[in-house]
Amino acid sequence: MINRWTFDDDNLFELVRIGQKRGTCSRNSDEEPMTKIGDIQEIYNSRGETIKIKITAVRLCRFCDVDTAWAHIEGEGDLSLTHWRRVHIDFFTKHYPDFHETDVLELNEFVVI
Repeated sequence: MINRWTFDDDNLFELVRIGQKRGTCSRNSDEEPMTKIGDIQEIYNSRGETIKIKITAVRLCRFCDVDTAWAHIEGEGDLSLTHWRRVHIDFFTKHYPDFHETDVLELNEFVVI
């Protein structure tokens, strides 16, 4: 079974399509199984277009420990850690009111297939 999901932001979808965005993160949860290396996922956008990706690396990292290298892999904005932290704090606090910068994230690297 292929996991299907969306960014809810077509700009992020486009960054994956052109190869600039090679990673994504989510808040780690004991209720959800971790992604596995080799998993195939399908990302879709608002126009119904899809991209298939293959997970190449998975690791856990506290939000506060994310580094510049990861911000570059995520490929958003100016690729800086400052930008990454700002947009991800906004995202996580919007979706998880109890979010703290010490929360653990699941970091997934991928390639488009």
